[in-house]
Amino acid sequence: MGKIDSKVINAPIRWAGSKKKLLNEMLHAFEADKDVYIEPFLGSGIVLLNVLENQMYRKYYVNDINDNLILFYNTLKNDSDRLIKRIEVLCREYNRLSNDEEKWNYFYKKRDSFNKKQIRCVTRSALFWFLMKAGYNGVYRVNSNGKFNVPCGKRNKIVCNKEKMEEISKKIQNVEFSCMDYNVFIDMVLEKEKKKSLFMYCDPPYIPETEASQKHILYTQNGFEHEKFIRYVGEICNKVDISIMISMAETKKVEQIYKEHSYFIKVKIDEIVRMVNPTKKMKSKEIAFVNYKVNESSVIT
Repeated sequence: MGKIDSKVINAPIRWAGSKKKLLNEMLHAFEADKDVYIEPFLGSGIVLLNVLENQMYRKYYVNDINDNLILFYNTLKNDSDRLIKRIEVLCREYNRLSNDEEKWNYFYKKRDSFNKKQIRCVTRSALFWFLMKAGYNGVYRVNSNGKFNVPCGKRNKIVCNKEKMEEISKKIQNVEFSCMDYNVFIDMVLEKEKKKSLFMYCDPPYIPETEASQKHILYTQNGFEHEKFIRYVGEICNKVDISIMISMAETKKVEQIYKEHSYFIKVKIDEIVRMVNPTKKMKSKEIAFVNYKVNESSVIT
């Protein structure tokens, strides 16, 4: 791999919690001397897209438990022309509405259609894109019945960049997308690529610090068990020659859970930012845990 491109490729969908502000520098901490890239928690896809842009690996396996997200990416990969045309229709219809009330009514009508689930894949993927763009702050949230319930945001205009979408569709042709529990997905990839050199980037749901945030940061209806996750990853480290990075927000709870696992080194992402781009004015509370050697200036002792 050559020099990492300083231009960040944006994800095609709007998504809360994006890694965009940290991404350029974070990629410098990835172990690129590997064949296979594995990402069990895809999210917006922005990390994957920039890894692809920089041609860091040979094969790519990504996963997310959000079936609408994975359907969108598979549709963009396999049926991009029809998907983009459907999205452009939604944009035109929304943008020509003259006031907020009309736009809100349109949004909720489309949200109702999306929640009925009696629609074809291309239409569902187009509606998913629209709801994430026009919804509040790029939040994806469902109620106890599995219905998308994010309210309409205050977007006066929705734009689909056709050229960018087509470029992304080309980039992801070599990516295998899956929708399953992270452990099932990882086990599947390890079995398929057991003789290859592997790098896995994990961005699991953040550990909520407050009772209010616990209601919004979910993996499944039962939440996400970080203790179970880190034990599982630790078992992989003992069995397989694999390099792993886990990115997290820096909190007391994270310290309590992760400090007991000696096979991971704690890395401060904002130190990587200063190392790679010292003129960047930002103070991040993002950290990572890795089981391989990174630049010594970014390791917390």
